[in-house]
Amino acid sequence: MDNYVKGNPTKEEMARQLNLDAALMECVKTLYASDDVNTAINELLKIIADFHDADRAYIFEFDDDMILMDNTYEWCKQDVEPQIDVLQNLDIHIIDRWFAHFEEKGDFFISSLSGEIKEDSEEYKILAMQGISSLMAAPLYLKGKMLGFLGVDNPNKNTETLYLLRSVAAFVVNDIERRVTLEQKMVEALAGIYVSMHVVNIQENTLREFQSNANVRKFVNKEEHADRQIRHMAMELTDPDYVEEAMEFTDIHTLNERMKGVNIISNEVLAKSGHWCRAHFILVSRDDTGNLTQVIYAIRYIDEEKKRELEYQRALKQALENKDEIYTEMLQMQSSGIIAIGIEKNELLMVNRAALNLFGFTDKSELDGGLFSFADKIMTDDKKKIFRSLTELKEVGEEYTCEYTVPNSLNENGYTCILSQSKVVVIANGEKINITSLTDVTEKKKMEQRLIILSQTDALTKINNRGSGEHQIEAILKGNVSGMFCLFDVDKFKSVNDTYGHTVGDKVLIEIANCLKRSFGNGDVIMRLGGDEFAVFAVGVCSEEEGRKRIEHFFAEIEKISIEEMGNKGVCASLGAVLHKKENNETFDQLYQKADAVMYICKKDKERKFDFYKGF
Repeated sequence: MDNYVKGNPTKEEMARQLNLDAALMECVKTLYASDDVNTAINELLKIIADFHDADRAYIFEFDDDMILMDNTYEWCKQDVEPQIDVLQNLDIHIIDRWFAHFEEKGDFFISSLSGEIKEDSEEYKILAMQGISSLMAAPLYLKGKMLGFLGVDNPNKNTETLYLLRSVAAFVVNDIERRVTLEQKMVEALAGIYVSMHVVNIQENTLREFQSNANVRKFVNKEEHADRQIRHMAMELTDPDYVEEAMEFTDIHTLNERMKGVNIISNEVLAKSGHWCRAHFILVSRDDTGNLTQVIYAIRYIDEEKKRELEYQRALKQALENKDEIYTEMLQMQSSGIIAIGIEKNELLMVNRAALNLFGFTDKSELDGGLFSFADKIMTDDKKKIFRSLTELKEVGEEYTCEYTVPNSLNENGYTCILSQSKVVVIANGEKINITSLTDVTEKKKMEQRLIILSQTDALTKINNRGSGEHQIEAILKGNVSGMFCLFDVDKFKSVNDTYGHTVGDKVLIEIANCLKRSFGNGDVIMRLGGDEFAVFAVGVCSEEEGRKRIEHFFAEIEKISIEEMGNKGVCASLGAVLHKKENNETFDQLYQKADAVMYICKKDKERKFDFYKGF
């Protein structure tokens, strides 16, 4: 993969790489989370613009004859004037100069409009007209044909890389041309990272390939019997010394238990081919009871990472055996933490500066309990299990890998997430040593958390999506809490889209969500069900009088909505409400059906914006 940094990166370069990875993963997640192509692409443009702190992000598409081009998608920063309406039916020859850059480099960056483009050219005039002083662009190709380009205006950050722009251009073009599956989108976005990737339907015991190589495909090549195929592959391709743990990890029948409360689990093994591999099970979805429905099973090579880890261990062993000052200093200089504990006496033999920093210690003198000094700081719920597993490492060759969080005042986050990999070795004098390498995975964990939030949030409106909102309401109902359930949609929303375009339609939905936020409290659940349909559960609202006040407040907020492109035309909605008593033992679906029936009646009666369910 074309990485942002190469060689031995600095902390700043690593931070930029992590930001780039996070933005790319957010783009992938956005495509996965949205059923509507237009909504997804508009959200992608916002992510790209935010990454580059740009005024505007957009897509232009060429006509079939390569004569004209249209601005088809656009996202603008607040107070930046949209240009999409005026940038239609443009002569494609205006950007003749760009084609050479697209063909030679695949992308280009105009850092200074006045310094790089002739002021009497049509290209200069049309860019200057839009207030553009700099821009970045990447072409959109499908089956070898250039269909258009993706660009950003006046970028202020991350201008040294066009990797995100190129990556998104590579897979978003499919969504412009045709509706594609989740699998195809992710293959385009993640190609080159994983050796193989399959989506596994746990409940149906089926799988589908995202991508794979010839070795994996020998054993995993059918849709049915996912469990047998994955375990057969693990048995045949894994080095004999690692087969047992590989078989345990690939047992999909135990995944529900192993993935309780987590979204990703991983395992490292050595393949017969000599490659070190890290396998992941990544959560895609769960059912209403919390059981897994779909996961991604992915494998990637980690040879370079493992090589560094083994080098650390060899250097530490050399330093311990020979008291070699050179090796000791080398270990002190490593960015990864290293700890060596004498097993027999629980004696701290060596700790480098990186390990002290990860745990928030400023000096070795603060350590007085060997392994206990480090273990006592672990905040993770299964602290006892981790400590027990570490102390049970006694025999040469035994290994243990885990992740945990520790408080750390030296870290700006106030904590550090650590990947700990321990192994027992024996040195020349026969002493058994527990060597532990420590890696800071705080940013990785923060990105995972962001992905979890994204999976629960509607990409366009930033409120709960259907799955998350329904799950929260079901939990409230099971907790025997009274309240009011409301279901509503925007009147004549299709007409808004048809008349003003999907971008304006999106603005209406965003404003509706903002009205919900202002009208209901933190304890209430607000959600977008899909399209222009929304729902809310107002906790503790037990009477029509109280419910009417809350709903009228909400409708007063709706009346304030003003969309520039719509002129004086306002936004209207029809709403059905149901009062839920805790003793009624109702489900979400039952409340939905009642509210839907009332909403339908209100839609037919122009005098009635909302009403309460009274039984039919």
